Amino acid sequence: MDYLKHYQLLCNSRKALNRKKDSEHYYEKHHILPKSLGCSNSVDNLVLLTSKEHYVAHLLLYFHYKKIGGAPLRKMAFAFVSMLSDLNGNRMQIYGSRQYKIIREAAIATKLGVKIEDTINYKKPKSESHKDNIRLARIGTIRSEATKIKISLNRSGVVPKHNSLRVECPICNKKGQLTAMKRWHFDNCKQISHAKLA
Repeated sequence: MDYLKHYQLLCNSRKALNRKKDSEHYYEKHHILPKSLGCSNSVDNLVLLTSKEHYVAHLLLYFHYKKIGGAPLRKMAFAFVSMLSDLNGNRMQIYGSRQYKIIREAAIATKLGVKIEDTINYKKPKSESHKDNIRLARIGTIRSEATKIKISLNRSGVVPKHNSLRVECPICNKKGQLTAMKRWHFDNCKQISHAKLA
């Protein structure tokens, strides 16, 4: 994958939008040619990106310089890791651009005293048709009578769960739980015994 090409496409397309910072939109300034590699603060070298785009831009730069190595890679790795801290400098546990976007924008909104909308889907009010669809999906999981009996017996402890069944290997006579015995005995013991005979 050509990470630099994707990075340049991202920066050029966003630069063409002529974005402006205002109270309705949150953007972050990004140096197209990295400042840490000696490039300038000129207007031509700056682009306004959303927090998600900014995260992706630094990730693309990191992967591009990973192929090159050396000091530029160390600088890009440091720049990317530096993004993963909140406004107070505390390290955030981030797994993707969407999480970064949510946390970063929530942090800015809190600092500015702006009310933030809850982004967690299950807390959002659902329409009646949405509720009906959820109910129908739950009803749709029809279980056979045999499965229902098996589940109730497992829950009551009358029948041991499949994984806790103890079996004996017919080749080495060792006893253990079914899953472990399947993995380490039976066919394996058969192969070992054949190898010893040969």
